[in-house]
Amino acid sequence: MRLIFITLLASFSYAENFYKLGIGSCVDYDYPIPAWDSLEQESVNSFFFLGDNIYGDVPSGKLDSVKISYKNMNERMPKWLQETEKLVIWDDHDYGLNDAGENYLYKAESQKIYNNAWKINQNDPRRSREGIYFSELKIINEKKVLFIGLDTRYFRSNLIKVGNSYKPQKNKNSTVLGTNQWEWLNKELKQEHDILILASSIQVLATEHRFEKWANFPHERDSLLKLLYELDSNILIISGDRHRSGFYRKDNIYEFTSSSLNKGIFPYYETDPLLIGETYTQNNYGIIEFYKDSLQLFIKDESMNVLESLEIPLK
Repeated sequence: MRLIFITLLASFSYAENFYKLGIGSCVDYDYPIPAWDSLEQESVNSFFFLGDNIYGDVPSGKLDSVKISYKNMNERMPKWLQETEKLVIWDDHDYGLNDAGENYLYKAESQKIYNNAWKINQNDPRRSREGIYFSELKIINEKKVLFIGLDTRYFRSNLIKVGNSYKPQKNKNSTVLGTNQWEWLNKELKQEHDILILASSIQVLATEHRFEKWANFPHERDSLLKLLYELDSNILIISGDRHRSGFYRKDNIYEFTSSSLNKGIFPYYETDPLLIGETYTQNNYGIIEFYKDSLQLFIKDESMNVLESLEIPLK
Protein backbone atom coordinates (compact mmCIF):
# COMPACT_ATOMS: atom_id res chain seq x y z
CA MET A 1 0.00 0.00 0.00
CA ARG A 2 1.23 3.47 -0.85
CA LEU A 3 0.15 6.37 1.36
CA ILE A 4 0.65 9.82 -0.09
CA PHE A 5 0.27 13.13 1.74
CA ILE A 6 0.14 16.24 -0.39
CA THR A 7 0.91 18.45 2.60
CA LEU A 8 1.97 17.76 6.15
CA LEU A 9 -0.83 18.29 8.65
CA ALA A 10 -0.17 18.59 12.36
CA SER A 11 -3.32 16.65 13.09
CA PHE A 12 -6.36 15.31 11.33
CA SER A 13 -9.70 15.92 12.98
CA TYR A 14 -12.43 13.45 12.02
CA ALA A 15 -15.88 14.97 11.95
CA GLU A 16 -18.59 13.13 13.84
CA ASN A 17 -20.51 12.86 10.60
CA PHE A 18 -18.87 12.53 7.24
CA TYR A 19 -19.98 11.77 3.72
CA LYS A 20 -18.66 8.76 1.84
CA LEU A 21 -18.88 8.63 -1.94
CA GLY A 22 -18.18 5.46 -3.90
CA ILE A 23 -16.97 5.79 -7.49
CA GLY A 24 -16.25 3.34 -10.27
CA SER A 25 -16.54 2.48 -13.94
CA CYS A 26 -16.34 -0.40 -16.41
CA VAL A 27 -18.75 -3.00 -15.06
CA ASP A 28 -20.12 -5.97 -16.99
CA TYR A 29 -23.16 -7.69 -15.48
CA ASP A 30 -22.45 -10.90 -17.42
CA TYR A 31 -19.67 -11.57 -14.90
CA PRO A 32 -19.43 -11.61 -11.08
CA ILE A 33 -18.94 -8.25 -9.36
CA PRO A 34 -17.33 -8.89 -5.96
CA ALA A 35 -16.84 -5.12 -5.53
CA TRP A 36 -20.56 -4.72 -4.83
CA ASP A 37 -20.23 -6.81 -1.66
CA SER A 38 -17.28 -4.72 -0.52
CA LEU A 39 -19.06 -1.46 -1.30
CA GLU A 40 -22.06 -2.60 0.70
CA GLN A 41 -19.73 -2.98 3.69
CA GLU A 42 -18.34 0.49 3.00
CA SER A 43 -21.82 1.96 3.65
CA VAL A 44 -21.42 4.64 1.01
CA ASN A 45 -23.87 7.54 1.05
CA SER A 46 -23.99 7.57 -2.74
CA PHE A 47 -22.26 6.00 -5.72
CA PHE A 48 -21.05 7.77 -8.86
CA PHE A 49 -21.06 5.61 -12.00
CA LEU A 50 -18.37 7.05 -14.29
CA GLY A 51 -19.30 5.37 -17.56
CA ASP A 52 -19.11 1.96 -19.21
CA ASN A 53 -21.77 1.12 -16.65
CA ILE A 54 -22.85 -1.71 -18.94
CA TYR A 55 -21.19 -3.38 -21.91
CA GLY A 56 -23.90 -3.26 -24.57
CA ASP A 57 -22.12 -1.90 -27.62
CA VAL A 58 -21.79 -3.88 -30.84
CA PRO A 59 -19.92 -2.96 -34.08
CA SER A 60 -23.16 -2.08 -35.89
CA GLY A 61 -24.05 0.42 -33.17
CA LYS A 62 -27.59 -0.95 -32.97
CA LEU A 63 -29.11 -0.81 -29.53
CA ASP A 64 -30.68 -4.23 -28.98
CA SER A 65 -27.67 -5.33 -26.93
CA VAL A 66 -27.73 -2.09 -24.92
CA LYS A 67 -31.36 -2.72 -23.98
CA ILE A 68 -30.54 -6.28 -22.90
CA SER A 69 -27.53 -5.10 -20.89
CA TYR A 70 -29.61 -2.51 -19.03
CA LYS A 71 -32.22 -5.19 -18.30
CA ASN A 72 -29.47 -7.38 -16.86
CA MET A 73 -28.16 -4.44 -14.83
CA ASN A 74 -31.52 -3.72 -13.24
CA GLU A 75 -32.13 -7.41 -12.49
CA ARG A 76 -28.66 -8.08 -11.06
CA MET A 77 -27.88 -4.84 -9.26
CA PRO A 78 -27.86 -5.64 -5.53
CA LYS A 79 -30.74 -4.35 -3.42
CA TRP A 80 -28.54 -2.08 -1.31
CA LEU A 81 -27.28 -0.32 -4.46
CA GLN A 82 -30.77 -0.02 -5.89
CA GLU A 83 -31.70 1.82 -2.71
CA THR A 84 -28.56 4.01 -2.66
CA GLU A 85 -28.40 7.41 -4.32
CA LYS A 86 -26.71 7.12 -7.71
CA LEU A 87 -25.08 9.76 -9.87
CA VAL A 88 -24.39 8.66 -13.43
CA ILE A 89 -22.63 9.58 -16.65
CA TRP A 90 -22.04 7.34 -19.64
CA ASP A 91 -19.06 6.39 -21.78
CA ASP A 92 -18.80 4.58 -25.10
CA HIS A 93 -19.89 1.08 -24.09
CA ASP A 94 -23.20 2.33 -22.67
CA TYR A 95 -23.46 5.05 -25.32
CA GLY A 96 -23.71 2.27 -27.89
CA LEU A 97 -20.55 2.14 -30.00
CA ASN A 98 -16.87 1.81 -29.09
CA ASP A 99 -15.07 5.19 -29.02
CA ALA A 100 -18.08 6.89 -30.64
CA GLY A 101 -18.89 10.59 -30.61
CA GLU A 102 -21.20 13.07 -32.29
CA ASN A 103 -21.67 11.04 -35.49
CA TYR A 104 -23.13 8.01 -33.75
CA LEU A 105 -26.39 7.36 -35.58
CA TYR A 106 -28.44 6.10 -32.64
CA LYS A 107 -27.39 8.60 -29.98
CA ALA A 108 -30.83 10.17 -29.47
CA GLU A 109 -32.46 6.78 -29.00
CA SER A 110 -29.59 5.71 -26.75
CA GLN A 111 -30.20 8.70 -24.49
CA LYS A 112 -33.88 7.77 -24.12
CA ILE A 113 -32.91 4.22 -23.16
CA TYR A 114 -30.33 5.59 -20.69
CA ASN A 115 -32.83 7.96 -19.05
CA ASN A 116 -35.34 5.15 -18.59
CA ALA A 117 -32.79 2.61 -17.37
CA TRP A 118 -31.49 4.99 -14.71
CA LYS A 119 -34.98 6.25 -13.85
CA ILE A 120 -34.08 9.87 -14.50
CA ASN A 121 -36.85 12.11 -13.17
CA GLN A 122 -39.37 13.11 -15.81
CA ASN A 123 -38.80 16.80 -15.00
CA ASP A 124 -35.00 16.51 -15.26
CA PRO A 125 -33.44 18.52 -18.15
CA ARG A 126 -31.83 15.31 -19.40
CA ARG A 127 -35.30 14.24 -20.51
CA SER A 128 -35.71 17.22 -22.85
CA ARG A 129 -32.25 18.26 -24.09
CA GLU A 130 -29.48 16.54 -25.99
CA GLY A 131 -26.76 15.04 -23.79
CA ILE A 132 -26.74 13.44 -20.34
CA TYR A 133 -24.76 16.18 -18.53
CA PHE A 134 -26.11 17.37 -15.17
CA SER A 135 -25.26 19.20 -11.96
CA GLU A 136 -26.27 18.81 -8.33
CA LEU A 137 -25.40 20.90 -5.29
CA LYS A 138 -25.10 19.22 -1.89
CA ILE A 139 -24.30 20.56 1.56
CA ILE A 140 -21.70 18.30 3.17
CA ASN A 141 -20.06 19.22 6.49
CA GLU A 142 -21.39 22.76 6.08
CA LYS A 143 -19.63 23.08 2.72
CA LYS A 144 -21.32 23.55 -0.63
CA VAL A 145 -20.26 20.68 -2.87
CA LEU A 146 -21.06 21.04 -6.56
CA PHE A 147 -21.26 17.77 -8.48
CA ILE A 148 -21.07 18.13 -12.25
CA GLY A 149 -21.33 15.23 -14.68
CA LEU A 150 -20.10 15.90 -18.22
CA ASP A 151 -21.16 14.19 -21.44
CA THR A 152 -17.98 13.47 -23.41
CA ARG A 153 -19.78 11.45 -26.10
CA TYR A 154 -22.86 13.12 -27.57
CA PHE A 155 -21.10 16.17 -29.03
CA ARG A 156 -17.50 14.98 -29.31
CA SER A 157 -15.86 15.51 -32.71
CA ASN A 158 -14.15 12.73 -34.62
CA LEU A 159 -10.92 11.30 -33.29
CA ILE A 160 -7.75 11.10 -35.38
CA LYS A 161 -6.33 7.58 -35.37
CA VAL A 162 -2.85 6.72 -36.59
CA GLY A 163 -2.09 3.02 -36.31
CA ASN A 164 -3.42 1.96 -32.92
CA SER A 165 -3.08 5.39 -31.30
CA TYR A 166 -5.20 8.51 -31.16
CA LYS A 167 -3.42 11.75 -32.03
CA PRO A 168 -4.19 15.34 -31.04
CA GLN A 169 -6.75 17.22 -33.10
CA LYS A 170 -5.31 20.36 -34.70
CA ASN A 171 -8.69 21.64 -35.88
CA LYS A 172 -9.66 24.32 -33.34
CA ASN A 173 -13.32 23.88 -34.28
CA SER A 174 -13.32 20.30 -33.03
CA THR A 175 -14.89 19.79 -29.61
CA VAL A 176 -15.40 17.47 -26.69
CA LEU A 177 -18.44 19.12 -25.10
CA GLY A 178 -20.12 21.04 -27.90
CA THR A 179 -21.32 24.66 -27.80
CA ASN A 180 -24.44 24.16 -25.66
CA GLN A 181 -22.70 22.07 -23.01
CA TRP A 182 -19.81 24.55 -22.80
CA GLU A 183 -22.27 27.41 -22.24
CA TRP A 184 -24.09 25.37 -19.61
CA LEU A 185 -20.83 24.48 -17.84
CA ASN A 186 -19.71 28.11 -17.67
CA LYS A 187 -23.05 29.01 -16.10
CA GLU A 188 -23.04 26.13 -13.61
CA LEU A 189 -19.54 26.93 -12.37
CA LYS A 190 -20.71 30.41 -11.41
CA GLN A 191 -22.78 28.86 -8.62
CA GLU A 192 -21.33 29.54 -5.19
CA HIS A 193 -19.53 26.39 -4.03
CA ASP A 194 -16.63 25.30 -1.83
CA ILE A 195 -15.79 21.98 -3.51
CA LEU A 196 -16.19 20.97 -7.14
CA ILE A 197 -16.47 17.28 -8.05
CA LEU A 198 -16.26 17.24 -11.85
CA ALA A 199 -16.99 13.89 -13.52
CA SER A 200 -15.62 13.17 -16.99
CA SER A 201 -15.81 9.67 -18.43
CA ILE A 202 -12.40 10.13 -20.12
CA GLN A 203 -9.27 11.41 -18.41
CA VAL A 204 -8.63 15.14 -18.28
CA LEU A 205 -5.11 15.49 -16.88
CA ALA A 206 -3.23 12.50 -18.31
CA THR A 207 -1.49 13.24 -21.62
CA GLU A 208 0.93 10.41 -22.41
CA HIS A 209 -1.16 7.31 -23.15
CA ARG A 210 -2.46 6.47 -26.64
CA PHE A 211 -6.14 6.05 -25.80
CA GLU A 212 -9.09 8.41 -25.50
CA LYS A 213 -8.46 11.49 -23.37
CA TRP A 214 -9.09 15.23 -23.33
CA ALA A 215 -5.51 15.72 -24.55
CA ASN A 216 -6.66 14.42 -27.96
CA PHE A 217 -8.34 17.84 -28.19
CA PRO A 218 -5.62 20.10 -26.72
CA HIS A 219 -7.54 23.34 -27.22
CA GLU A 220 -10.56 21.89 -25.39
CA ARG A 221 -8.42 20.62 -22.53
CA ASP A 222 -6.75 24.04 -22.28
CA SER A 223 -10.17 25.73 -22.19
CA LEU A 224 -11.38 23.45 -19.43
CA LEU A 225 -8.26 23.91 -17.30
CA LYS A 226 -8.42 27.68 -17.79
CA LEU A 227 -12.01 27.65 -16.59
CA LEU A 228 -11.08 25.59 -13.54
CA TYR A 229 -8.08 27.76 -12.69
CA GLU A 230 -10.41 30.74 -12.44
CA LEU A 231 -12.35 29.10 -9.61
CA ASP A 232 -11.63 29.71 -5.96
CA SER A 233 -12.97 26.32 -4.90
CA ASN A 234 -11.31 22.99 -4.18
CA ILE A 235 -11.30 20.96 -7.41
CA LEU A 236 -11.41 17.21 -7.87
CA ILE A 237 -11.98 15.59 -11.26
CA ILE A 238 -13.21 11.99 -11.26
CA SER A 239 -12.92 9.81 -14.36
CA GLY A 240 -13.09 6.21 -15.57
CA ASP A 241 -12.63 4.43 -18.93
CA ARG A 242 -9.00 3.32 -18.62
CA HIS A 243 -9.22 -0.07 -16.89
CA ARG A 244 -6.64 1.29 -14.47
CA SER A 245 -6.92 3.59 -11.46
CA GLY A 246 -4.64 6.34 -10.26
CA PHE A 247 -4.25 9.83 -8.83
CA TYR A 248 -3.11 12.83 -10.88
CA ARG A 249 -2.38 16.45 -10.05
CA LYS A 250 -1.80 19.66 -11.97
CA ASP A 251 -1.26 22.60 -9.63
CA ASN A 252 -4.44 22.88 -7.53
CA ILE A 253 -6.44 20.48 -9.74
CA TYR A 254 -6.59 16.80 -8.74
CA GLU A 255 -7.95 13.86 -10.70
CA PHE A 256 -9.02 10.46 -9.40
CA THR A 257 -9.39 7.88 -12.17
CA SER A 258 -11.33 4.83 -10.96
CA SER A 259 -11.49 1.84 -13.33
CA SER A 260 -12.50 -0.92 -13.48
CA LEU A 261 -15.08 -2.58 -11.24
CA ASN A 262 -14.88 -6.02 -12.86
CA LYS A 263 -13.06 -5.57 -16.19
CA GLY A 264 -9.50 -5.62 -14.88
CA ILE A 265 -6.68 -6.09 -17.38
CA PHE A 266 -3.23 -7.68 -17.44
CA PRO A 267 -0.87 -5.24 -15.69
CA TYR A 268 1.52 -3.26 -17.81
CA TYR A 269 3.55 -0.22 -16.88
CA GLU A 270 2.20 3.24 -17.55
CA THR A 271 3.24 6.61 -16.22
CA ASP A 272 2.50 10.27 -16.84
CA PRO A 273 4.13 13.55 -15.76
CA LEU A 274 1.03 14.36 -13.71
CA LEU A 275 0.64 10.91 -12.12
CA ILE A 276 1.03 10.66 -8.35
CA GLY A 277 2.29 7.24 -7.31
CA GLU A 278 1.27 4.23 -9.42
CA THR A 279 -1.67 2.94 -11.45
CA TYR A 280 -3.62 -0.24 -10.70
CA THR A 281 -5.17 -2.55 -13.29
CA GLN A 282 -6.83 -5.18 -11.08
CA ASN A 283 -10.55 -4.94 -10.34
CA ASN A 284 -11.04 -2.00 -8.00
CA TYR A 285 -13.28 0.83 -6.85
CA GLY A 286 -12.81 4.29 -5.40
CA ILE A 287 -13.83 5.86 -2.12
CA ILE A 288 -13.93 9.60 -1.39
CA GLU A 289 -14.50 10.60 2.22
CA PHE A 290 -15.54 14.18 2.89
CA TYR A 291 -14.32 15.67 6.15
CA LYS A 292 -14.43 19.23 7.39
CA ASP A 293 -10.78 19.93 6.57
CA SER A 294 -9.92 17.42 3.86
CA LEU A 295 -10.93 14.89 1.26
CA GLN A 296 -9.58 11.37 1.80
CA LEU A 297 -9.27 9.33 -1.41
CA PHE A 298 -8.79 5.57 -1.57
CA ILE A 299 -8.20 3.09 -4.38
CA LYS A 300 -9.33 -0.29 -3.07
CA ASP A 301 -9.29 -3.71 -4.67
CA GLU A 302 -12.51 -5.70 -4.82
CA SER A 303 -11.67 -7.26 -1.43
CA MET A 304 -11.46 -3.82 0.27
CA ASN A 305 -7.66 -3.76 0.49
CA VAL A 306 -6.25 -0.24 0.13
CA LEU A 307 -3.96 -0.02 -2.90
CA GLU A 308 -3.20 3.67 -2.61
CA SER A 309 -4.57 6.68 -0.76
CA LEU A 310 -4.37 10.43 -1.05
CA GLU A 311 -5.25 13.28 1.28
CA ILE A 312 -6.35 16.61 -0.19
CA PRO A 313 -6.46 19.47 2.32
CA LEU A 314 -9.41 21.82 1.86
CA LYS A 315 -9.15 25.59 1.74
